[in-house]
Amino acid sequence: MKTAILGAGALGSVIGGLMAAAGRDVSLWDLNEAHLDAICEKGLRLEGASGTQIVHLPAMRPDQASETPDLIILLTKTIHTDAALGGVERHIAAGARVLTLQNGLGNAERVVKQVPKDQVLYGCTMMPGRFIAPGHVASQGQGFVVFRALTDDGAAFAEAAGFSAPEISFECSAKTDQIIWQKAAFNCAMNACSALTGATVGQLNVPEMVVQLRKISSEVVTLAQTLGVTVKLDEVVEQINHALEHHTEHKPSMLQDIEAGRPTEISSLCGEVARLAEQHNVHAPLNAVLAALIDLRGRVTDQLASTT
Repeated sequence: MKTAILGAGALGSVIGGLMAAAGRDVSLWDLNEAHLDAICEKGLRLEGASGTQIVHLPAMRPDQASETPDLIILLTKTIHTDAALGGVERHIAAGARVLTLQNGLGNAERVVKQVPKDQVLYGCTMMPGRFIAPGHVASQGQGFVVFRALTDDGAAFAEAAGFSAPEISFECSAKTDQIIWQKAAFNCAMNACSALTGATVGQLNVPEMVVQLRKISSEVVTLAQTLGVTVKLDEVVEQINHALEHHTEHKPSMLQDIEAGRPTEISSLCGEVARLAEQHNVHAPLNAVLAALIDLRGRVTDQLASTT
């Protein structure tokens, strides 16, 4: 199965690199010319659970890809979904399936606006990725991806797309929706609070903040349960506690975006929770406040940048 990673930033490069190292036929599609050039010249330097390795795989701009892959894994930021898919519409028209592993909620609904339903798969991964330099990325721990087809007609392809390797696995799972919401509950708390305060994961580990992290994630869990998705708060809290204890130096992606002056994905995390909560009469004030504050911080940062 030929696979293309559309959005080969930190996480996309980690996943693509691990897939290629496991013998999968993978190419990286991105717009970061320096990153692409470094990979083409020297290979992708990938730091992972088993040490550092150099992985050689094709890397190019999407418009340079002549061959249509069987599967396009979408890992751009959610705010770039429309533009990214618009750039590969000829491959979609030729039958390529699209698997969104993007952060947040509502990704399948965004993708289906440009991709036929039977060609859409959706899922998530809890695997962290860190961009160190062009051609150099890092992660930690075992990588796993869960996903499923949006329609029954795509189910056979989804099953065939699963595989397992020493450092990464792709599993077609009936629990995909549960895991997506569980990840959203984790990220709404950890990413948003880190982005707003500038704290690393370890710096969030103070008693008063831990209480608030639980309350934020609890709002997301309650919303998921209201929508008929089985998510357990205790499991989310366990993930948060593990991160607080073991990923102390990690800067969540939203904090990295704030520091780099890039738009965040707050609208597809806390913002989406706030919108859905209002529609379904669920109480989610903490997520609404976080979404508004981070959006405002981004606007102020943009204004300051435009005046310097």
